[in-house]
Amino acid sequence: MRDANKDESYFSKLIEFRKGYIIRNGLDNIKSLSRDEGKALAASDLPNSIIKLMVLKYGRGDSIDSICPDLWRWVEAKEFQAQVNNALPADKKDIRDMYERITLHVLYDALTIFAFAAALRLNATEMMRVINAIRHPGEDALIDEAARALGDVNRPIAGACKFPKVYALLLEVWRSPAEQRAEKLQTFGQQWKRKISPIYWSNSLEGAEGAYFGYWCFDIALAAIVLNIDDHGLRSNPYYPADLVDYARRA
Repeated sequence: MRDANKDESYFSKLIEFRKGYIIRNGLDNIKSLSRDEGKALAASDLPNSIIKLMVLKYGRGDSIDSICPDLWRWVEAKEFQAQVNNALPADKKDIRDMYERITLHVLYDALTIFAFAAALRLNATEMMRVINAIRHPGEDALIDEAARALGDVNRPIAGACKFPKVYALLLEVWRSPAEQRAEKLQTFGQQWKRKISPIYWSNSLEGAEGAYFGYWCFDIALAAIVLNIDDHGLRSNPYYPADLVDYARRA
């Protein structure tokens, strides 16, 4: 167990539920839907469900290797979502725009997927597939900085983050001299739970049974992994996914 907020039976029950949900609402089901609106909604929901499964597995204590197949299911789901959105007729541009805009949870999920991809040491081809599934070049500075550092060397980089009230300090970590990064990242880590409060799941532990799937600052772990930042000051932070960082730094 990595997440002390719930016991193992809680996570195992939700993991089995989430697996069944993903099977029932997977690609074949989405392809069978006739209405554009329903298909776009279902195609947006599928990657969200898969990333919740990944976080639940991490919290339960599953090995990082065993979570890898779910990362590729997420990538496949995002690729399919792009196909669905691209197929929408011109008169439904508002639907496409709604499901393609960067929300706070889209940004957090992108950084989370990058963190797992970096920890798994994907090869260049695999990493570009992940980056292309995340998309949004030139739209958000954090996504862009991470994507370029992970291999998308010609990617345009936005000047700012879409959510500066949440992520301005984390972006500063990416853009600061190396000797300043550890202190800045530790400072952001101390503020993380409060900063991330606008995201929809930030108070889920106090919500209905089954709403909680984990509080983890994978966004911070990504910076620590990719920028090789000394994370000694983060190790006591209950939200810091130290096991993922340790896995990335394995010999």
